[in-house]
Amino acid sequence: MEFMHRIIGGVTSLFLVILSYQRFRVYRGPVKLVPVIILLLLLAQIVLGGIVVLLELPVDLTTYHFANAIVIFALTLYISFYDGNKRKPRFGIGGYKGLFFFLGLLVFVQAVLGAYVRHSGSGLACPDFPKCLGYWIPPELSGIILNHFVHRLLAYVITITVLILLASSYMTKGLRMFRKELLVLICLVVLQIVLGVGVVQTKLYFAVTALHLSFALLILSLVLYTWFRGMEEKYQ
Repeated sequence: MEFMHRIIGGVTSLFLVILSYQRFRVYRGPVKLVPVIILLLLLAQIVLGGIVVLLELPVDLTTYHFANAIVIFALTLYISFYDGNKRKPRFGIGGYKGLFFFLGLLVFVQAVLGAYVRHSGSGLACPDFPKCLGYWIPPELSGIILNHFVHRLLAYVITITVLILLASSYMTKGLRMFRKELLVLICLVVLQIVLGVGVVQTKLYFAVTALHLSFALLILSLVLYTWFRGMEEKYQ
């Protein structure tokens, strides 16, 4: 499995270098830094990967390794969406589109926290659902229990946020154009919660855990795509 991880990582890195080089050639202005940053982060990712193996998977460093991978993933989505020709790269967080930028940050934090929960051995700290150790709020919030509980709490925050945005899309003209994405997003979030419960109930079964991570990346991708779409001139 580790060998396959390295092979896939190597092939992915090659394609990412090619894509970054192409975008660097066509981008103009400060945005040319984006593909450069991607390559620097990719180099850091390779170095971190080697250190993680040599130090036998330290929790904090492994979490940083995962967080760096997610940042690379997000920036790769950006340069994939903005080809520099048909879509000129831009950045904006004003107006309704900015809500999806900040929602993306929430999803990013949740994904990284999930990785920390997994690597710190906190995955089964709350073996029941929807309560934790029989309580809505555990009396002892520390250590692995705190890790797991905060991860769950942030999942609720994200769910409520998406529900509010979806409800607002029926009442606010500015959010109406994002309704389809929000409908898909709430479905993905609900499925993600179900998978999260499945991870606990199956005691961290690999296939369920991997699917849980896959849905997290899918949710992040949709949120970022919605933000990118909102930055297009025809939606401003």
